[in-house]
Amino acid sequence: MISPSELDNLKSFLNRLSTETLIMHLREMPLPERALSFRLLEKEKALEVFESLERAEQSELVRAMEDPQLVEFLSQLDTEQQAELMEELPAKVVKRILYELPPETREQVGLVLGFPEGSAGRLIDPTYLALPELTLVKAALDAVHNAPLEPEDLEVVFVLGEGRLYKGYITLPRLVKAPATDVLVDHIEEAEVAVSAYAPEETALKMFLEKRLKILPVVDKEGRFVGVIHAKRMLREVREQEARRVVRFGGTPGLPPKGEDIDMLRDPLYRIFLGRFLWLALLTIFGAFTSTFVAAQQEILGAILILAAFIAPIIDMGGNTGSQTATLVIRAMALGQIRPTLRDFFKVVVRDLPVALTLGIAVGILEAILAFLTKDITGDVLLVVSLSMITVTALGSLIGILLPFLAKKIGADPAILSAPVITSVMDLLGVLVYFGFAYVFLRHLLS
Repeated sequence: MISPSELDNLKSFLNRLSTETLIMHLREMPLPERALSFRLLEKEKALEVFESLERAEQSELVRAMEDPQLVEFLSQLDTEQQAELMEELPAKVVKRILYELPPETREQVGLVLGFPEGSAGRLIDPTYLALPELTLVKAALDAVHNAPLEPEDLEVVFVLGEGRLYKGYITLPRLVKAPATDVLVDHIEEAEVAVSAYAPEETALKMFLEKRLKILPVVDKEGRFVGVIHAKRMLREVREQEARRVVRFGGTPGLPPKGEDIDMLRDPLYRIFLGRFLWLALLTIFGAFTSTFVAAQQEILGAILILAAFIAPIIDMGGNTGSQTATLVIRAMALGQIRPTLRDFFKVVVRDLPVALTLGIAVGILEAILAFLTKDITGDVLLVVSLSMITVTALGSLIGILLPFLAKKIGADPAILSAPVITSVMDLLGVLVYFGFAYVFLRHLLS
């Protein structure tokens, strides 16, 4: 029955068996099948079976959770099937898995634990100290002293109720100052500060930034404590995410089969070529429309050949301004400074447009001065060039603001737009603006 098409039936069958029968069958199974069968048990049944196993059998089952065959099998299921078939594991089992598996494999078994990709649950770490709520302060201090953890992992002691229900935490300074005969529950701080294992990583990051935390408790759907996220782990994840975003924004997407980013030093040359060629091929097709439009302007270019000299700087200015503005907007979104709302969009436009217009005027004047000094051109041509510079700079800034907000609106990462996309859009808009002004102000030269 262990196949994607039969897992529904297998799950139903397993959960109808008694605990004793389940344990008997689990002991006879090869490790990958044992781990998968256990993973299909409903939460209460799984906890009952796990607690009925011998200590050595529990460890063996936990080790089976990292078996490559199990991870590969589950990764073949679609997201909906994974969600339906994999009940949330009991917090006690999650704790054992996190403690017994080596750090480098914990994230790999995130799928086995049932936490969605990109969720806070994938970042859980077992290096913490958690004690029952009725523990005496004196006993808690002894536990801190004897815990096999680094000092930075003991700055906070987590307090748990019955069934590992999360109650809150106590900072070490407060614990040291508390009366020795008090119980921990009387000195709980910040009971509400916890993140769901199923919340997006961005939610955890926001809590770290708002609360200035060094360690964040993680709970399951029922509020049971399953682990912590350390600030250093969160920071590393943020850096990796930003690195991926920079790569995507540069027009180099991750490639199949795993969508991994390109490694310039280790990946084969053909893979680097494919990663860079994808966007460039699409944008070359888009660029053909721009070149076709420019080619259609033979009449005005033939009459005023000097116009051709300014096509490149004008369209470059629009692309550069758009990419520059988009980078600032994406960064502000990532830091939580702006939200993807219509109100914030207009706030950013109102704030940035004067800057963009001022930049356009400054660059337009500079371009006119340079053109006057280096080329023998009339005042009408200078006017067209200056107005085009001002307009494409303002338009580039507006596009750079608009596209990230649109991406967020449809639920996409703004970085997938990529700087080459913005540049290509501005290339087309740039030539439209430039030749539009040319026909308005230089039409008399055509006759």
